[in-house]
Amino acid sequence: MQRPDFGVGQAITRSARLFPTLPCLLDPAGSGRTFAEVEERVNRLANSLAARGVVKATRVAVLSVDTFEYVELFLACLKLGATFVPLNFRLVDEELQTLMGRADADFLFVCDRYVAVGRSLVEALPAPPQLLSLDGSLGDDLSDLISQGDSGEVRISVADDDILIIMFTSGTTGQPKGVLQSHRMVKAVAAQLWECLPKPGEVRYTASPLFHAAGLFVVLGQLTVGCASLITEQFDPQVTDEAMSSGLLTGCFLVPTMINAILDLERPAAASERMRQILYGGAPMPPALLQRALARWPECDFWNLYGSGTESNLQSYLRPEDHRRALAGEIDLLTTVGQSIIGVDLRILDEDGIEVAAGVVGHIAARTDVVMSGYLDDPEETRIALRDGWFFSGDLGYFDEHGYLTLGGRSRDVIIRGGENIYVAEIETVLSRPASVTAAAVVGRPDPYWGELPVAFVEYRGDPPSPLDLELLCRDHLAGYKVPVDFYLLAALPRNGTGKIRKDALRQLAVTPSPSGTAALETITSPGGRS
Repeated sequence: MQRPDFGVGQAITRSARLFPTLPCLLDPAGSGRTFAEVEERVNRLANSLAARGVVKATRVAVLSVDTFEYVELFLACLKLGATFVPLNFRLVDEELQTLMGRADADFLFVCDRYVAVGRSLVEALPAPPQLLSLDGSLGDDLSDLISQGDSGEVRISVADDDILIIMFTSGTTGQPKGVLQSHRMVKAVAAQLWECLPKPGEVRYTASPLFHAAGLFVVLGQLTVGCASLITEQFDPQVTDEAMSSGLLTGCFLVPTMINAILDLERPAAASERMRQILYGGAPMPPALLQRALARWPECDFWNLYGSGTESNLQSYLRPEDHRRALAGEIDLLTTVGQSIIGVDLRILDEDGIEVAAGVVGHIAARTDVVMSGYLDDPEETRIALRDGWFFSGDLGYFDEHGYLTLGGRSRDVIIRGGENIYVAEIETVLSRPASVTAAAVVGRPDPYWGELPVAFVEYRGDPPSPLDLELLCRDHLAGYKVPVDFYLLAALPRNGTGKIRKDALRQLAVTPSPSGTAALETITSPGGRS
């Protein structure tokens, strides 16, 4: 029998006792709520939800932009041991209906912007959830629940294996999967972040949306140590730049596309002396972009966080001292994702599960508490990912002799050309070298003779690179069979709501070769959805 644990649900309670008057949630103007205020609101909300029938394992979904109320609903669910189901608001109605049907949620909270979507979901689902509002846009809303609830502390016993979150993957390579995140995993994520977490009284901004693991877990980690979180509805480079320069922020978590957007502002402001730290991750960071960021914010400590996102949040990081060594001349460090984190047994294994030598590409496998319990109603995919106590993310990579991990792409991204394996990350790294290239992606094109051929998509800023120059660059650094047969120059690569490149969309475009062998200048946008 497992020992009962009050765990992460009491994180806000602890911070409210230790730091009652410190800010907990802030808007860009610097207004917000203290830890004591948030704790009282969360207790009232949790008690009201309990009166509505929310108990352990009750599934509570939310479809909303990022707001204070979103965070408070999440914290209330943690206190109750209910299962929180954050939904990507950028999905179209049909996609949301599919996910809601799979989640089988008992409650659905929406913000004003998505009331109509929420109503259509309730009408379409065979077992409709109870629809409530986060912001007063329906007759039944969160503020009413808070005003009606008792402020007494909620203490529900939660076991390590209890599922606290069902979070759907981004679906960049196929259909989104529902990831089951246990109490054990959520506790371990918060503990892992402590090495790079701020001090009480600091203010941090997590630009990744709250429906994403990076957004939700970083905010949770911050509130456990008494750090305020800046909350904005969606990422805005101008607003973020102003918060970084005004003295409001002491640190940020950003994905590479967001860093690029800030650096590309017409008149970027000078960073405040209070800015101490920039965490980044969620997608590959081209070395040229990282060097621009290091030059833009020279006083900041940079951390590159690598993990499998939804399924296993953190596995390794490149520390600030590694970034400083890179600036001093060891530039190749910037192509790695650092060394494994304490508490994570990280290995590179071959197809038979045998550990390989340094420098050899293999499957990245991790043994850690920071790992999902499985996929929702998908035992086959769970069996593939969780084997003999190891989590296989689907990522490929290799260690150098010092234990620094270099990613080699996704195992499903390996292109097999005439029997030769081509690891797309190797090509993408080469293509990212020019200063004008902000991102690169390589996919396979089916070919009747070779089986597959590599096709490159390059996103640029300023003057576009020449396709011929890109081809010559590849030939200088890669074996001939690895050189892409087509180069598409794009003003913007298609991305999902968390900034990851949508390779499924690129594969559709890659099927038809461009007439000249190199593609004309064009822009691809993501399929229909919400901004």
